[in-house]
Amino acid sequence: MTSIRLGVEDYTRSQQADGGDPDRALSALRNYFAGILLLFKYRIALEAPTPEDGYKLIFKTGEILPKPDGSGGFEWQPLKFNNNTIDLADIKKRFDAFGISTDWTVVKALQNERNNVEHLHPQNAAAVIGKFLSDTFPLLSELIEKELGDAPATLLGETWKTMLEQHDFYKGQVAVCEDGWAALNVPDGLLPVIPAMQCEDCRSSLLKPDTTDSSDLESEKVKYACVSCGFSSHVIPLLEETLVDVQGGYDPYAGDEEPVAECPECQHATFVHAKGECLWCGMELDREGCARCGENLTLDDYDNNGLCGYCQYQADKAQDD
Repeated sequence: MTSIRLGVEDYTRSQQADGGDPDRALSALRNYFAGILLLFKYRIALEAPTPEDGYKLIFKTGEILPKPDGSGGFEWQPLKFNNNTIDLADIKKRFDAFGISTDWTVVKALQNERNNVEHLHPQNAAAVIGKFLSDTFPLLSELIEKELGDAPATLLGETWKTMLEQHDFYKGQVAVCEDGWAALNVPDGLLPVIPAMQCEDCRSSLLKPDTTDSSDLESEKVKYACVSCGFSSHVIPLLEETLVDVQGGYDPYAGDEEPVAECPECQHATFVHAKGECLWCGMELDREGCARCGENLTLDDYDNNGLCGYCQYQADKAQDD
């Protein structure tokens, strides 16, 4: 629990009214993630009948080989116990083995941000840790109450109170942001993308619309304003970039085709190849496929009057003949 307390304390100090200490936000992510892993390991150790066996459960195992059991049979045993404790991947395997559940999506996202801190050195980690204090609040609450049989407020004291306040504040701000975007003319197909947008300066997802110049999204003058750091910029480019990330599975270095393209009707980069549809204006390719051969149509076939590229070529060739 000490690491979790230190993580929350570091976050609190990074948010002080005098500007805080940005380095505290970096250490907050490190300590907070380490604390959650330690809590997970403690829960795993509770599955063992003795403290000695519990100690073994949280260390990496060596190569597993068959060993004679003295009765003509054999059993599989680790060759030795490693000196390193288990990492997140091993923790998940042991959780699965013992039937312990948690929100791995949140934990994995926190791990990714922790790695970003170590390797990319973000300028504003406070916005990131603030989100994860809120996101992991239900996770810790369930783990402590259900798996450890204790009260979070008892184990974490004032730290839990701070997390509760951050959770309530963050969820309140999320609601304000969601209501703001819902009041604008954001196309229905793009509304689910809005929560995934991140500030281009601090990477916070607490973004609300800035309608100082215009409240019409079609005017391309609507901006977003970051609640965490105050940065503001035009929202459409960010929305289009986020759509690519939301679609996922795109590796330009492997020669993959980008999952999103510019729509020929509205000129927004919101045509999703997998859907055959533009999420901005609703333009969609004929779902029945090519009128001649039934082949699925692609965006390249937009001007082919319902034909695929090959059938259009054949039609043009026949006309020329």
